[in-house]
Amino acid sequence: MSKPTLERPGHISLSPVPETTLNLYTQKEPLSATVVDKYRISDLSSPNYCWHVVLDISASQMARKYRIGQSVGVIPTGRFHNAEFNLAHNQIRKGTLARKIRLYSIASTCWGDDWEGNTISLCIKREISEDIESGELVMGAASNYICDVAIGDQVMITGPVGKSFLLPDNPLDYNYVFAATGTGIAPYRGMLIELFNQGFEKEAWLFFGVPYSTDILYDDEFRYFADRHSNFHYVTAISREQKNDQGKRMYVQDRLAQYADQLVSLLNQPTTLMYLCGLKGMEYGIYPWLYSIGSNLVNLPDGLSIQDIQDLPRSSKEWPRIERARDKDRLFKETY
Repeated sequence: MSKPTLERPGHISLSPVPETTLNLYTQKEPLSATVVDKYRISDLSSPNYCWHVVLDISASQMARKYRIGQSVGVIPTGRFHNAEFNLAHNQIRKGTLARKIRLYSIASTCWGDDWEGNTISLCIKREISEDIESGELVMGAASNYICDVAIGDQVMITGPVGKSFLLPDNPLDYNYVFAATGTGIAPYRGMLIELFNQGFEKEAWLFFGVPYSTDILYDDEFRYFADRHSNFHYVTAISREQKNDQGKRMYVQDRLAQYADQLVSLLNQPTTLMYLCGLKGMEYGIYPWLYSIGSNLVNLPDGLSIQDIQDLPRSSKEWPRIERARDKDRLFKETY
């Protein structure tokens, strides 16, 4: 299982970014994709199990027609990717798992990890938890199903879906500030590979928040670009291991604040785009910071002051109004 190259092979010429296509495959008519590679991207000592899974989509309508920033759905046909186990342990219940389509952000570029557009890659975290009341083990259906796959297995997928979290059609004309938590890092991997393989020369920042250093996904790939491109700035925030300036846990918004001198003027340029992707709630820390620096990416809703927003609890009913007031042409968000 080998990690893909981050730079195009010399014999490959880059084709234009494809038009945005949607729902080429559906729950009723899914695509059967073949697993061609799989490798773990969380550290072996991490309590989380995260995998990069590469699917062959050659000869399908989706080949060379998806864009980074879109997602595909995975349809689990059992609790685990083991038909005999599922049958023996009654894991397949008619009409139950078939409805559990789980969307995953695409982690490969529009050219795929094979540089021919014939593969699509997903970043998957195996979901394992306990029922609060009973203590019973709870395992996510789709995540465990796909994390169990072996090379050669078939996976049923739908999509692609999404048209609001894409790079612009003229991506080299913009600066970027990317912020991610957890597996929300997936689309930025493909975006950065696409940008730097097209000769990107403007400014790009990536802020990545995780609980532990063992959970930094694709770290070697981002460091590869940071080492080779002075216009790319890669910053991590490790909440359980690092402290912010107030002695509290270090989150993405704290790192943004630490680099405010470089970011404030950049973010106010009309050619700078900001993307947020990760766990729902990350915006509760980032939006107040944007307001505090007077960013034009956010607008102040009627009746609210900046101080009001700084003090808002997460349960406040004002957050939907704040969300609607962001500049949706320059500040993009995908949280879950």
